[in-house]
Amino acid sequence: MLRGRTSATTPLIAFISEDAGIDRAEIGDDTLLFSEGFIDSFTMSSVLAVIEEQKGIQIEMSDVTLENFDSLSRILAFVDRQTAGG
Repeated sequence: MLRGRTSATTPLIAFISEDAGIDRAEIGDDTLLFSEGFIDSFTMSSVLAVIEEQKGIQIEMSDVTLENFDSLSRILAFVDRQTAGG
């Protein structure tokens, strides 16, 4: 189940799997993390904090949507947009 895994998502997969106590092999780039019950709001809060700290961005609560944060690929696309200035 390592579908779609990229080097950019590997550190995020490691963090999420450790924080949520799930097997890394269950998470692919397009796995719906929240919608499919892999993570809960506590893990999502931790993910947001890590992204803000590591990327030096401020994530507005209005940006915390399933469209932006329900999969690794969506998270990376959001971070790319934010770090590119928009």
